[in-house]
Amino acid sequence: MLINIILLRLVWRIKKEMFLLSILTFLFGIASICQAFMISKMINAIILKTTDVRYYAVFFFFTLVSQILLKYSINYFTVKTESNIKENLRCRAYDHLYSLGLQHLNEERTGKLNLIFLDRIEALAYYYSIYIPNLLNVFFVSIGCTVYIAYFNFSVAVIALLGILGVLFVPSLTYKYLWSTGVDVWKEYEQFSAEFLDNIQGMETLKNLKACEIRKQRMKDISKKIHKKTMNNMKITTVENFLFEMSANLGSIISIAYSAYLSLKGVLNIQDVVVILFLIRSCFSPVYALMNAWHLGYHGLTASAALQSFFEEKKSHWRTAFTAHQKECLKVKNLSFSYYEGQSILKNIELEVEAGKIHALVGKSGDGKSTLASVIAGLYPYTEGSVEFLGVGLSESTVDMWRDKIGAVWQQPYIFHGTLRENLLFAKADATEQDLMEAVQLSNLSEVVAKLPQGLDSSLGENGNVLSGGEKQRVAIARCFLKNAELLILDEATSNLDEKNRQAIQESMERLVRGKTTLIIAHRLSTIKNADCCHILKNGDIIAEGTYEELLNSCPEFKNMAESQQGGLYETK
Repeated sequence: MLINIILLRLVWRIKKEMFLLSILTFLFGIASICQAFMISKMINAIILKTTDVRYYAVFFFFTLVSQILLKYSINYFTVKTESNIKENLRCRAYDHLYSLGLQHLNEERTGKLNLIFLDRIEALAYYYSIYIPNLLNVFFVSIGCTVYIAYFNFSVAVIALLGILGVLFVPSLTYKYLWSTGVDVWKEYEQFSAEFLDNIQGMETLKNLKACEIRKQRMKDISKKIHKKTMNNMKITTVENFLFEMSANLGSIISIAYSAYLSLKGVLNIQDVVVILFLIRSCFSPVYALMNAWHLGYHGLTASAALQSFFEEKKSHWRTAFTAHQKECLKVKNLSFSYYEGQSILKNIELEVEAGKIHALVGKSGDGKSTLASVIAGLYPYTEGSVEFLGVGLSESTVDMWRDKIGAVWQQPYIFHGTLRENLLFAKADATEQDLMEAVQLSNLSEVVAKLPQGLDSSLGENGNVLSGGEKQRVAIARCFLKNAELLILDEATSNLDEKNRQAIQESMERLVRGKTTLIIAHRLSTIKNADCCHILKNGDIIAEGTYEELLNSCPEFKNMAESQQGGLYETK
């Protein structure tokens, strides 16, 4: 049987619970051996008609009660340990995912990550809570019984031990095949989970395109692959079960038969044979339990493959700590950034935004506006250049503090499943009712709250599906009012909205930016005419900057954008 050192290290933080469970299992093994011994002595006393039967009966009752109490304790601590393991692994996995950042999320399918956090960890818990205790039980009880049997006859003990070792040795014969087929099954489940989540999230599009049957067939194909891979795994499992049963049965039957043979030959007396019979039973009971636990444990072992790879993913590299010099403004100096090595998105960006001023980022789709804003917001790590604001330099050691200073309204804000109140409290967990109502009023969200059945305590559904796009924007603006951050990043919230929503959002954003250092990602140039400065990006570089009027006269690219939008031909993305 297998003990994976790497997996034990994963749960090293709860080693006390694992150690306690091992001690209880050891004591249970001692109680089992004593119980078998007392039963055999009682039977021998009855056969020989001695007066020791009462003495043995009292001790048998004591071992029985001890065994029951220990079994209850083992079951309790097994469940508790399993729960602690799952909680520990999920917390560690979430912390690691958080440290990997958005770039890792962009590279992974959500369904795959969902399977790691739920099903894989759930399956892995059985490795610790069922397989490991049963394996320890074999070492403590079964091996202990064979040592005791050797006291009566060494040959019988060797036969029993060979049967036990055979069961422990079988997995080494099938490990390679079970591992490959088990990992294949999990990979297909990952694919199924990812595709299923895609189908749910894209159901509206599928229905609109009448493509449901196409995706349905896709899911059927994956299901067939899961069935095929599972059956391949079952073929190996069936052979393995046969070898398990053969080894355990031969070990127990031959040792019993040989004991009877030795009794007939006069080597063992009848009393010793009775003791050996009960010890053989106690010896192989944990072995049969381990055979059943092995497949649950191995299912968890194969589930751990992706989990181990996930924990081995290296964290994003951040700019090392540095001393910030600018106290009153946002300053970006020599900033370069790329999502992938060799593909520069931003190139030596130089940008300075004075405190309380409004600056706009302008450019065509793919020129780096949103990327620059995301880096400044501390959402993506950078290694070249520097970003500083109010005397704090953005680095690995300051990123959490930095995010406290940032308020952002993105073009597609995410609304969590829950109530409107819960969604607003993400911005300020200790906000009072007065704070909430003030933010609602300032963001022009009052009419939205009024039409919801339970006001602030109304459920918004998944990603706020009961709200319109403009209403989601107002929720995001309300969050910014609550957070009251020094630096605002606005991914122009009024594009692609109807006139009513556009006007309401424009009014609330004008209130929001008063006295704040603000960076706007411009999609419609008409909304940034009053900006203190506009920065024109092209292919990841700032090619010009100035006021709206200055750029119209000095920058051909900006003038072309303005003329195109006036003609209804152009809108940046």
